[in-house]
Amino acid sequence: MSDEAVNVVQRQLEAYNARDLEAFMAVMADDVVALDTETGAVIASSSAELRPRYAKRFETPVHCELIGRLACGDTVVDRERITGLPGGAAADCMAVYTVKGGKIQRMQLLWKAAD
Repeated sequence: MSDEAVNVVQRQLEAYNARDLEAFMAVMADDVVALDTETGAVIASSSAELRPRYAKRFETPVHCELIGRLACGDTVVDRERITGLPGGAAADCMAVYTVKGGKIQRMQLLWKAAD
């Protein structure tokens, strides 16, 4: 399963960097759950809730540099550096993706402002 999960997460990363909302959403399950790992807050509990968040994000010149990746079964953990955020901000991110049926079912995101 790791190969399939890695392929799905890689497609998500490529769509993010292309700021291609349709391709990005195509790898999300309808009932995808996105969580802020630090606070435990639910960012979105469906693709319908996630879409406007990333539509807004893709209006900026965001870019995700993959620093490292681990995979085990249906879970992929990416270490990322995000640049091009509003106001020219950058962030360090750890993202844990759970892939089921060829779609991202769960995203757990830990963000820190980059120095």
